[in-house]
Amino acid sequence: MKPIVISYPGQVDSEVEAIVALFEAGLEVLHVRKPEFSQEQMKQWIEAIDEKYRQQIVIHSHLELVEELGLKGVHFTSTNLHLMDSYSDNALPKSISVHSMTELVNLSDAFNYAYISPVFESISKRGYGPAVDKTMLKTFLANEHEVAVFALGGINMSTVDEARELGFDGVALHGHIWEQFVKDHDVAGLVNRYCEIKEKWE
Repeated sequence: MKPIVISYPGQVDSEVEAIVALFEAGLEVLHVRKPEFSQEQMKQWIEAIDEKYRQQIVIHSHLELVEELGLKGVHFTSTNLHLMDSYSDNALPKSISVHSMTELVNLSDAFNYAYISPVFESISKRGYGPAVDKTMLKTFLANEHEVAVFALGGINMSTVDEARELGFDGVALHGHIWEQFVKDHDVAGLVNRYCEIKEKWE
């Protein structure tokens, strides 16, 4: 699967323009993580994106918007996992964040894929990571696993090859995409960073 992109967590100028450009460049799945957004702010933010891309958007909060806006799926973390039962019978794709081998090994097959993080030194959170033993991780990924596993944390041009060698089913991009964009608001540069990773992963 092509690399997933996770939105910037706060507000940044030209983000929607950048996201539309990413979709046009081949982005298949966008995860929207806006922890401080109210439901109305989240709704307005998503509605600013062309409706034709709604089926490519997964949300991390205000999960009830998934059906109202016709979005792709829902993502669970420790803060909203208690809502899982409400979606267990729903055919919507579901994903989850995990941060240890124990969590990964014990994952329910109710999820379509999982992020494990940080795999490498985080770009957006200085001094954060890695959290998992890579030898154990590689052994786990080498065996058949029902839930696809994506690497998150420190994914860039220097680490994407190692993520592949470890056996990950995919990678998720955050800091590599947004850290520079917050400084320069250069949409073309952001898209180029995504495309470089996409081409290397494929």
